[in-house]
Amino acid sequence: MKILAWAEMFCEYLGGSRDELPPGAPAFLATWWFAGLWWGLLAVTILLFCGQTSKFIYIDF
Repeated sequence: MKILAWAEMFCEYLGGSRDELPPGAPAFLATWWFAGLWWGLLAVTILLFCGQTSKFIYIDF
């Protein structure tokens, strides 16, 4: 159960809802360049996959 709580705190930190790292996490995760790299990778992933699977067809009646 401790692992699940730690993973939850870690995900909350990566998502930005927590200000401090969970105990036992590597210290380099708290640097500004890691945060920039993380959010940059998320933005690139979204840009790569947005609209790729949408099969929406607009029909104007």
